[in-house]
Amino acid sequence: MSSPGAAPLARANQLNLTFDDLTYVVRNRIFHEGRFSFRFQERKKLLTNVSGEFRAGELTAIIGPSGAGKSKLMDILAGFRKSNVTGEVRVNGRVRTLAAFRRSSAYIMQDGNLQPLLTVEESMRIAADLKLDSSAAAKHHSIDVIIKELGLEAVRASRTKNLSGGEKKRLAIALELIGNPPIMFFDEPTSGLDSVASRQCIGILKSLAREGRTIVCILHQPSGVLFDVIDHLYVVADSCCVYSGGSRNLVPYLRSLGLHCPTYHNPADYLLEIINGEHGEHVPRMIEAAQNGRSQRWRGTREDAPNLDRKLASLGIDRLPKLPLPINAVLHEIGASSSAYYARGSFKQLCILLRRNALKLSRDRVLVYSRLAVHFLLSFLVGCLFYKIGQDAAYAIDNFNLIFFNTMTLMYNAFNTTIITFPEELPILAREHFNRWYKLPAYYVANKLIDLPVQIVAVSTYTLIFYQMSGQIPELRRLGLCLLIYLLASLVAQMVGLILGTIFNVQNGVIFGPFAILPFVVFSGFFVHIRDAHPYLQWLFHASFFKYAFEGAMVAIYGYDRPKMKCSKDYCHYTSPKTLLDAVDMKNSNYLVSVLFLVGLYVVLDVMAYSVIRLKMKLR
Repeated sequence: MSSPGAAPLARANQLNLTFDDLTYVVRNRIFHEGRFSFRFQERKKLLTNVSGEFRAGELTAIIGPSGAGKSKLMDILAGFRKSNVTGEVRVNGRVRTLAAFRRSSAYIMQDGNLQPLLTVEESMRIAADLKLDSSAAAKHHSIDVIIKELGLEAVRASRTKNLSGGEKKRLAIALELIGNPPIMFFDEPTSGLDSVASRQCIGILKSLAREGRTIVCILHQPSGVLFDVIDHLYVVADSCCVYSGGSRNLVPYLRSLGLHCPTYHNPADYLLEIINGEHGEHVPRMIEAAQNGRSQRWRGTREDAPNLDRKLASLGIDRLPKLPLPINAVLHEIGASSSAYYARGSFKQLCILLRRNALKLSRDRVLVYSRLAVHFLLSFLVGCLFYKIGQDAAYAIDNFNLIFFNTMTLMYNAFNTTIITFPEELPILAREHFNRWYKLPAYYVANKLIDLPVQIVAVSTYTLIFYQMSGQIPELRRLGLCLLIYLLASLVAQMVGLILGTIFNVQNGVIFGPFAILPFVVFSGFFVHIRDAHPYLQWLFHASFFKYAFEGAMVAIYGYDRPKMKCSKDYCHYTSPKTLLDAVDMKNSNYLVSVLFLVGLYVVLDVMAYSVIRLKMKLR
């Protein structure tokens, strides 16, 4: 018979996770004493040469005080964090290939990051379509089994945003169980849950481990009830491991160090009291006794099924779901670019994501109806203020101001919508992309394609209403040219908003985002004409996309040999459109140049936006 500390051999569909001497260092770039020079300085070691082994069939809990390094260790083991990390991680005795490991694992984050507008069943179907390459009947069967076993049958038709905290946790687990991974990581799965929901959540994790999975979770401070269910306890303090062993062996371990847990006292609470120094300075001794995670002396033996059933029943966990691992072997030698890394091809992923986005869009009244309503109301208000002035030379300057206002309004609307809404999508994207739901290009293209019709309708609504109410020249060609330039301008602004929305959160984006657009507005040719600017500053006008959008709209309205306008007063200086264009320094403006500049800039910003999102996903 093997000793308690001996690691059992994992079957082909199980993963034992071993790590040695993991160190994670945060480095900070600061200014040196020398002028404008800088150097990299170690700020803190968040993990210091920690080692350990997490085995298949066990529920492992990482606990410790805040700031001890629990989340960093979890991120490193899950492959979520790679930079500034040294040490070795092995899977079933072999050095881990990260791409293969991610194909066989799932990371359920603390907040869940679920799609709020989809129902439970819709979310499960999307996950099944993306993660399974099987028949519709097989997918339907898998969904039904998981929903039933995780107790989500009653809320099957409910939208995610209406679920309770415990139901959201179970749905997050269910979505990743679709792929049936042999190893799963959970970041504080009981946070925000009451005692009953916490027991149910831990009961599910215990069941998943019981079926042969390697389950690793972070528990901030487990209650006595939850503590008794844990198979393997890994305790982190001061960036080191102070205990690695069975939960039932924690009290004997502490006793061996001369620390006696009071009777009827939760061992986890007593342990955290010791770590926080309430009973003296014992952390260095504990690190030495645990050999920073290498010691297997206190490793527990696995409970047999009848004893486990009785214990769980006594804890109020009467029924555990049964979700066995598949019998086929786990892939180990695949690359991130391999077709085996994703269950579905790029085109299929794109189609599924388009379907999901269309469903979300149909229910997102704030995003769709508000955008359309704002464009409609603003255009109607503008039409009332500038009613029937478009063909009257007496109001040519007013019409010039109107065209500038329209350009600015449409660009800022597109910019603000994106910079506010996209940051909310980033956590969902991070979870789904990290867990191999889809390739990033498929997500990016699907988002663009599904939003494009909404933007076209919004810009068209605004343009048609203002054009008609302000009495612009009734030529279909000019209307089309005006609509095209406004649409291109709004798409460019949307790309700028997407880039800034990826870099900043919502609060910082709202504050700093407009400042990124403002210089382009200043050098648009409205406030200062390019011929009046200093020669050293004139290049800024040529770099302003707002200038090209404004000029394109002006040429669409007043260019192309437009005949003289009528005058409702005794004298009108701008009866000739060419005179107006010359006065505002747009006599030599070219509509085609404006269109080509905006199209070219859109392509450049499109590539930049995708690159920034990709970099953001790598950094996360």
